[in-house]
Amino acid sequence: MYVSYKDHIEFLIVYIREAHPNKLREGNETGIVGRPKTFKERVILATECVLKYKFTIPMVIDGMDGKVNGDYQAAPVRVTVTDIDGKVAFYGGKGPFDFKLPPVEKVLKKLVANGGRMPPPPVPQWSRPVNGLRCGLSFDPEKLTVGEEVTVQLKFENTTGKPINFYYQRTDTGKHLAINNSKGQTLKIEAPGTTGRSGIRGRSRTGRRGSPIQTIAPGQVFETEIEGKIVAASDEAAFAVGRFNAVYNLEVNDRTLAQIQPAPTQPVWTGKLSSGMCTLNIALPRQAGCVDCHGDGDYHHKQDQNCQNCHVGEVDSDNFDVKTEACAQCHPRSDVYGRRQILGPGGEFDGASRHISGTIEDKDCLLCHDDSQHRSGVVSFIDPDSGGTRPWTGTRMEFCLTCHDGDPPANVSFPAKFAGSGYDKSKFLGSIPALGAKSCSDCHNSHGSPYPSLLKNIHHR
Repeated sequence: MYVSYKDHIEFLIVYIREAHPNKLREGNETGIVGRPKTFKERVILATECVLKYKFTIPMVIDGMDGKVNGDYQAAPVRVTVTDIDGKVAFYGGKGPFDFKLPPVEKVLKKLVANGGRMPPPPVPQWSRPVNGLRCGLSFDPEKLTVGEEVTVQLKFENTTGKPINFYYQRTDTGKHLAINNSKGQTLKIEAPGTTGRSGIRGRSRTGRRGSPIQTIAPGQVFETEIEGKIVAASDEAAFAVGRFNAVYNLEVNDRTLAQIQPAPTQPVWTGKLSSGMCTLNIALPRQAGCVDCHGDGDYHHKQDQNCQNCHVGEVDSDNFDVKTEACAQCHPRSDVYGRRQILGPGGEFDGASRHISGTIEDKDCLLCHDDSQHRSGVVSFIDPDSGGTRPWTGTRMEFCLTCHDGDPPANVSFPAKFAGSGYDKSKFLGSIPALGAKSCSDCHNSHGSPYPSLLKNIHHR
């Protein structure tokens, strides 16, 4: 897989070769037996792969000479990320065992945060040499919050002219880190990962497989890194902020070496070693909101993150639910996601003529409107004759005449005295199309109007 960053992030899958061509036996759907012999056969297999696994990421195909596979050492799977300039920002380990997406995600976040280019790596803080060995420490990132993932990198450099046999256990790294501030608050690395990379820069490791002894050649550096969460070591530091200092302290003595199995056959470095001091800037974590879990795909959650406006009950309890009547929570406002202001001062029901007299309540809105999908941005009518149980499927004119036909629904009442032609408008059914109008709303507002009889100013006078 190849990821590039230009003005946006692009993903590309490169089909290189078949991992198990012996499984392509006679009778398979492609008709190809064994490894493809022509590029056309490889195209057939790649197409079958896309269709079978429903890939949405674009795929290209390596040539029969396997140049891409050879250039990137890709088989069987490897992730490469390039930045906005086409430079490699990340080169993952060879899969399947070293195919890990969290490091890719971390690199992509850095690219996005820095305009498509990787920021410079943190500079290790070095100590003075002790018995020919010095230690460098760095954190990535150096600005973070409690609970955030962090990568700790350690470097041990041999400053002598002779090899140094060095004892190091990656799983003990967290125990040797001291992270505190001037107030006595302490932090720690929780559950350091044991899958971090380690190795000697410039030469191969000479220690036996599984042995904690690493041989560092003259002038060479043994590098290792661990990943974990930075957490509070005590309740007092749970909401720690500000500057913290971090130092890695290691002591190797005869008692330490006596516990090594099997016992080392050559002299091992001993002494007390501390890294240089790193400065960490700890910020307050952002307060998690409902949209952090539920997303902001619809306009209600994107614009209004006060859950009580639309929900009732306690979050994470059985009584938490959506309000069935919450119209008055949103529609008195003029900034309700670009929608019309219905209620409140300046709203449509605040006009000189109003469709419903008196104080407008949520139940009045539900005489005409279906709110079952309204929180997803859908505005629809309900059949007034159904008592609010069926959506309306007729025309707008037929909807108006459901009430204004001389036989209104049981839950609709009209004033005893009605000016003009009265509430029964069915006699206008034939004349409205003759006037070139499609529905009552061509001339009348549905909620309220600054003019009599809910009229619109259609002539703009």
